[in-house]
Amino acid sequence: MTSPLSSQSGHDRGVSDLLAFTLTFSIIITGIALVTLGGLGAFDAIQQGATTDVAETSMIGFAETTDDHIQSGAPRRTTSMKLQGHGLSLQASTLNVTVDGRSTNISTGAFVRETDSGTDIVYTSGAVYRVQQEGLVVSRKPRFRCSPGSDSAYISVLSLDGQTDFSSSSRVTIETAIQNKTLISPQAGKSPAATTVSINVSETAYPDAWHRLFEQELSNWSDHAEPHTYQCTGISRAVVHNRTVDIRTVT
Repeated sequence: MTSPLSSQSGHDRGVSDLLAFTLTFSIIITGIALVTLGGLGAFDAIQQGATTDVAETSMIGFAETTDDHIQSGAPRRTTSMKLQGHGLSLQASTLNVTVDGRSTNISTGAFVRETDSGTDIVYTSGAVYRVQQEGLVVSRKPRFRCSPGSDSAYISVLSLDGQTDFSSSSRVTIETAIQNKTLISPQAGKSPAATTVSINVSETAYPDAWHRLFEQELSNWSDHAEPHTYQCTGISRAVVHNRTVDIRTVT
């Protein structure tokens, strides 16, 4: 015959085992939930980073394609992009170029791909910038050559003209076509002789990106006394070209 004390002890052990099982199960479920949430967060971060990398690569591809307008004088070029829900816009941007005191404002435009992660991939006058909260990255340099060793400076500015402001999840085609070609310096019939070329970036859409470019990537260009200005000295000749292309999007 089982005593009441023994029966009560067995009941207590049963309750304790049930509580232990419940607590253990709760801890396991909570742990799985935390790992799952953390894993999803990490996956989302990796996915956003990969998407931004693809966006950057596509804008570099656009830059290399439009560079044909400068390199070979190609009248028309097209670039295909899968936007993945990103936005495209053309923003106002102006470079000021001065050759031996003769100053010219060149409207270049800034072609911007806005990603879901808050990062902007910017094409402007041959340069590509990755603008993000963590800082700026120069992804591609423009054709701004300062060569004191060969006594020359050569600047080729590509300007974008048109209207682009939309977003899409599908693939689109960006078409560019030459509108005109302008020789900024020297003036027609004049010698290319020059001793100083300076570029002011204060009126560009992303001046901080231009600062990063000149200070870290274009070492032959030095700071000027005038703010936001970089100069090329120690030269005897300079040539500045400007090509304007019309840009439109074919969806």
